[in-house]
Order: sequence, then structure tokens, then C-alpha cells
Amino acid sequence: MVTILRPLSTSELLDRTFHLYKNNFLMFVGIAAIPQLAVLGLHLADAALWLRRLIPLRELRTVLFVGAAFATVEISHAATVAAVSSLQLSRSTGIASSYASAKSSILRVLGIASIAFWLPLVIAIILGVILASVSAGILAATGIFRGVGIAMWIRMAMLGVTFMAMPLLALRWWLAWSLVVPVTVIEGGGLRTTLRRSRSLTEGRRARIFIIYILVALLTWVVAVIFQTPFYSMLSWKHIFRPPYASSLAVTVSAIGNFLSTSLVGPLMTIAFTLIYYDERVRREGFDLQLMISTLESRTPSASPALAL
Repeated sequence: MVTILRPLSTSELLDRTFHLYKNNFLMFVGIAAIPQLAVLGLHLADAALWLRRLIPLRELRTVLFVGAAFATVEISHAATVAAVSSLQLSRSTGIASSYASAKSSILRVLGIASIAFWLPLVIAIILGVILASVSAGILAATGIFRGVGIAMWIRMAMLGVTFMAMPLLALRWWLAWSLVVPVTVIEGGGLRTTLRRSRSLTEGRRARIFIIYILVALLTWVVAVIFQTPFYSMLSWKHIFRPPYASSLAVTVSAIGNFLSTSLVGPLMTIAFTLIYYDERVRREGFDLQLMISTLESRTPSASPALAL
């Protein structure tokens, strides 16, 4: 089937996302599930107490889990982008070929995606703390803290303002850099080039990207809850009948539920953002016309030697 590239409305883009996902369900689930096996193995090792003997400190295990989850998701994102790109350009693809196409860009995806996610968060936290400190100082100067423990009020003000401001402060950068993974996998380039390219493609379209993100994220959350509920229901019965095993069982159930939900619905967001990448290239750069011209040129037979003479 030949895909005709053209500018898509928000509803058409979402429809195209679900169409690709439905028609290539096993491929996308397989791409997402393969890296997640590593995270599942870590959690099962933790449930069996093996990991706890190796890393006794809980905080270090948490950092390991968060780092592993982030890395495996980005690896599957890279392969998913390669798969969607092949489908958009009417090329055959599969799980192995998608990972083969993305293999050369995986390390760059991990580095650039880490910076694109964590840098705005760190900046937002710093600015949030500064804003909270200034707010607490102004409130203290007005005398509103009289008769109440000033330390408690300051902590409450700082926490409240910081947690309210952090997502809003980071959102601007997250939206501007939301296409870094498709840009990295499809176009290549270093950190600065990729960040600038994503910012250029999303300029003036970030409200639309935010709406699509919210819609897909809500659907992903609903599906994840539906798939994880039976496991947690089972866990509650096990809590009643076998309380001594609740802790290890809780980790196991949570790991299995997270593995299934991430594998099943995780690709949706990446599919949507890869389609946004192509949609913006069609709108801004006439990518559909470029592709059509290159296709026609490749199909035009070259002149025979006799005619050339």
C-alpha cells in the first residue's frame, strides 16, 4: 500500500496513529516488549531478593530502576520511529529490520533524549526553588507568619510553589524538543543540531502537539489501568490469604503489569510524534513533493548507450 503524504488535521493524525498501530500490532508490541524484558528481569530479581543482596541501599535500586526504564523506553522509541518511517515511505519493515535501522542512532537517542527531558526539569526545579524562596520571603516580610512556626510555613510555601511551577516551566522546552527522537533517528546530527531542528519544526505548532500528547497520554493511561487492574485485584486477595508474601508478590505483580501495559500501549505516543514530524516536514518543507520528485527520478530509465551516441 502506497502512503500519500499530505498535511493532516489533528483528528486525521490521531486516526492515522491508530490505523498504523492496529494494522501492525504485533510488530509494534514486539519492538516495545524486547527492551522491557530487561526492566522486568530487574524487578523480578528484586522480588526474589537477589538484587537487594547485591544493592542493599533502596535509593540506589530506585535510581537503577528509573535509569533502566528510561533507557529501555528510549531504545524502543528509536526502533519504533524507524518502523513508522518505513511505513510512511511505503517500505517493508519488521521488528529485526527496525532495530537494525535504528542501531546506529541508539546511543545518540539515549544522550539527546536524556538532555531534552532532564535539562528542562533541572532548570525548572532551580527556578521553582528560587521563586518559592522569594515568595516565602515576601510572605514573611508581611508578618503573615506571626504566631505560627515560620519554618513550617516556609517549607509549605516552597514545596507548593515549586511543585506548581515545575511542570509549567519545563513544558515550554519539552514541547519545543518533543521531536528530538524522530529527528535523531531519521536525520542524524549532534545535540545542538537536533535540538534546533526540533524547535524549528515545532515552532507555532506546540499547542497542537500538546493537545495530541494529552489525548494519547490519557488513552495510554486508561488502557494501562485496564490491563493492570486484574493483577492488582489478584494482589489484594493474596494480601488477605498470604500476608507474609505480600511484599515480594507486590513487586512481581507490579512488574508484570507494567511490562504488559508498556509493551501494549507504549508505541502509541512514539507513532503519533513520528507522524507529527512528517506532517511538519510536509507543511514547512514540501517533503511530499520532494519525495514524489525523487521517486519519479528513480523510476525514469536512463538513456541507452546507442541513443546517447
